[in-house]
Amino acid sequence: MNLEAIRRNEKRKLGALWYNGVSIAIVAVGIFAPAAGLIFDPERAKRSVDALGFTLLGSIVAALILFGIGKTFLNRLEDPE
Repeated sequence: MNLEAIRRNEKRKLGALWYNGVSIAIVAVGIFAPAAGLIFDPERAKRSVDALGFTLLGSIVAALILFGIGKTFLNRLEDPE
C-alpha cells in the first residue's frame, strides 16, 4: 500500500470538492440575485432583463468551467497499490 499515493489522492479529492462547492455557490448567486431583484425592485428588473440573463448565463458558464477543473483533479487519481 502506497501511503504517499493515498495522501495525494485525498488532496486531489479535496481540491475537486472545493471547485465543485464554488461552482454550486456561483450558480446559486446567479439564480438568487436576479430573483431577489425581481422580488424587491420589479420595475428596475423589467428595465434590465438583458443584464439578468447575462448574470444567469455567466454564472452557469463559470460554474461549468470550475466543475471541469474539479473533474481534472479526479481524473488524476492514482492507484495506491
